Amino acid sequence: MGNSLNQLQDRIKYCFKNSRLLEMSLTHISHSKENKLPYNYERLEFLGDSIVNFLLVDLLYEKFSRLPLGKLAMIKAYLISEQFLSRLAKKWDLPKFIKVGKNEEIKGRRESSSVHADVFEAVWAAIYIDSGRSIDFVKRLFRYHFEKDVTEAIKNGDFYTDFKTLLQEITQSLYREKPTYRLLKSEGPAHEQTFTVECRIKDFKTTAEGKTKKEAEQKAAKKMIEQHFKEIFEKKKF
Repeated sequence: MGNSLNQLQDRIKYCFKNSRLLEMSLTHISHSKENKLPYNYERLEFLGDSIVNFLLVDLLYEKFSRLPLGKLAMIKAYLISEQFLSRLAKKWDLPKFIKVGKNEEIKGRRESSSVHADVFEAVWAAIYIDSGRSIDFVKRLFRYHFEKDVTEAIKNGDFYTDFKTLLQEITQSLYREKPTYRLLKSEGPAHEQTFTVECRIKDFKTTAEGKTKKEAEQKAAKKMIEQHFKEIFEKKKF
């Protein structure tokens, strides 16, 4: 594990005084049980959840504090989501350093965005403790690695996930009408169905596929915005 720890420390740009903290932050409970280890990342993740939350909200407030509170809340929810934290974890190639038990490895636990997010938070807790609980140092290191990723995600509108609601706001403002959705077909066995949905407003229509009807509707709404209302969407972002 030594070489792996050194490789990860090079990526983090931080050399641990107590390397056991880093090792602990990478250890899933399944691995600790399997190998009878007295530690796993759960306690560090408990602390790291609050640390990463603070780091992201502090950056959000500093760079985008003039946005309406409702939009700030929407962005915050996205930034602290498993989806986004997994994205940041992958920038360090963190998943490959996570230790999971053999059965969990077979189940693909290492590829779980939830595990990625938990380990990402645990690593930041480990850095915080190892650095003498210096939140200023942790803040500088976090921004060195991820400030650009966070600000670009916000500016690109990545935090928009409810495209049906957004499209409805746009079409009601323009036409005083709501878009309609129609299921065109569903294919495949019950446990692996694919749904195709059509979204229509006025003479515009788009189609999209999804593993659920709701997912297909969201994708069709997103496609409608991108193809026919992109300029309005760009203005609504800020």
